[in-house]
Amino acid sequence: MRKICHIFTFLCLMAFTSCEVEFDFKELDGAPLFLLDGNIKTEPDSPSTSNFQMYLYAVPSAAGEREFSEEARCTLKVYKNSELIDTKPDITIASFYGLIAEEYPVNVGDEIRVTAESDGFPAASATTVILPPPPAAEASCSMEGGNLKIRVSFEDNADSDDAYALCFRKIFSKSAPLEWQVGTSLDLSFENSSASSILDIGPFDVSWEDSGRYYGIFDDGFNGSRKEFEVTAPFDPASGDGDPYFRVELQRISHERLRYEIACRDKGSNALGFIGLAPVTFAYTNVAGGSGCFSSVNSGFTGWVKVSGED
Repeated sequence: MRKICHIFTFLCLMAFTSCEVEFDFKELDGAPLFLLDGNIKTEPDSPSTSNFQMYLYAVPSAAGEREFSEEARCTLKVYKNSELIDTKPDITIASFYGLIAEEYPVNVGDEIRVTAESDGFPAASATTVILPPPPAAEASCSMEGGNLKIRVSFEDNADSDDAYALCFRKIFSKSAPLEWQVGTSLDLSFENSSASSILDIGPFDVSWEDSGRYYGIFDDGFNGSRKEFEVTAPFDPASGDGDPYFRVELQRISHERLRYEIACRDKGSNALGFIGLAPVTFAYTNVAGGSGCFSSVNSGFTGWVKVSGED
């Protein structure tokens, strides 16, 4: 690792002493942009209601002003099947606003569109569709050499092009946990792990953090068949108060979310591209007139399973 750091430092010095890197901003629009990053999520205990959660940022253009007025405000509108169902005015955009949260009645197949508007900004909009529930998952686990050995499987739908996200959850309890209890997520470990955690995704296409560690995968390699995973996570069954329990959350998720998280990972790992020593990594977005991602999620859960002893 130290050798890699030395090589990277040398390349950076070469970039600034031996060559000149030019950035041409002539064709860039000077107007700032909105970044919308949100989900509309349906869960099994309330299938006719979805939780809408979105972060809203004001993003300065590389060619424009770097500061925003303290008085700047944004109006966020939410549409269902082209009908306006909510308006949230006077959202502060001079700095990070925070979480916008709401609940809306929905059905599978409903089209949800959001728009963000403010003086001095291009209007931003994004659309997603309420997804059907994920397939039922089967999961088991046992301890093996200080790790929790996890086995999970589910059957993909042959008639649709799907994407999934899995979250592996634990909880300590003196009695069997209730279904509504969420627990905390586990970080998996893989035999091919390198020094950079960015690469540690094992059989999955991408991993990201969203109130828990999620592992996303497209169904390209198992369309219409049963997919089985066998993964491990470092785990101390005596680290909590009570007995350890385990479950898996399986989400059917918009393709756009996985593409966005993959682009964020690739962009974050391309330091050489930033200084002109590698091709630039372009960001993916499904937000017209802005940046970010708006996606749909439908979650399912296995039951809580008490963690057993060594195999």
